[in-house]
Amino acid sequence: MNKLFNLILGSSILLFSSCGGGWSEDQKTTVKNECITMGTYDCDCYLDKATSTFKNPDEYNQEDSELHKKFETAITECEVEVESNEETMESF
Repeated sequence: MNKLFNLILGSSILLFSSCGGGWSEDQKTTVKNECITMGTYDCDCYLDKATSTFKNPDEYNQEDSELHKKFETAITECEVEVESNEETMESF
């Protein structure tokens, strides 16, 4: 019983320490999906700028920070021209 407890405790510590910083694949996917929704950026570029500017998603979510100002400047390189397709849009 004591070995089982130590195994669970040790696994939990390793799990939490490995997730303590940086970006997980799920978090990267969330940011990329937000970018896709915006529709004005090359989303691979946007994600690269986000993960290189912010150490972790908590920093990304703090909107009033110096890093966000740096990020806003950096993502201008990622802007794409959006075509207007009003003529081909159909209403349902």
